[in-house]
Amino acid sequence: MEYVTHLDKADPSRATTSKHGLKFTSPVKYYDFHVYYFAHQPASLEESDELRDKLLSDFPHDCADGSILVKKLPDTKVIGPHPTQFWEADVLRPEVFIKVLSWFQLNHGNLSVLIHPQTGNDVLDHFQHALWLGDKLPLFDVFGASDGAIPEFGVKRGKRIKTEDFDNHKTVL
Repeated sequence: MEYVTHLDKADPSRATTSKHGLKFTSPVKYYDFHVYYFAHQPASLEESDELRDKLLSDFPHDCADGSILVKKLPDTKVIGPHPTQFWEADVLRPEVFIKVLSWFQLNHGNLSVLIHPQTGNDVLDHFQHALWLGDKLPLFDVFGASDGAIPEFGVKRGKRIKTEDFDNHKTVL
């Protein structure tokens, strides 16, 4: 995945620390919004691109400080457990989550959106803890016999990314 927005390098805690003292219910760390589209259908791709641009323009401050981390696929490949192409918005603060959730409810159009918490167990998060807007699409269990955990921000082998490396990092699953 390629990052479209980034954490504030000077103060990355701005993206994760609630301005109102709010916290997600443990063990939720943050939420992912997966916006599904069909890359080989021009209307679907255009709607998806327009929705991502609208998110960026409607939430300029939250995107600028990294409270909304927007990522997109670098090509048309499908990455499981997802059934088609998607772009993603990771929402790191509770007060931003509620704004983004209601925004997606009103703006997703013909696109399906999977919304799930990040608790450390991606099998449960994707398959049992998920919310859907639009049509619910089938997900594929690509996790196998592992514990179902994908490292935070999708970094292979659980490697942690330093804030200064976010701009140059590409997620590898």
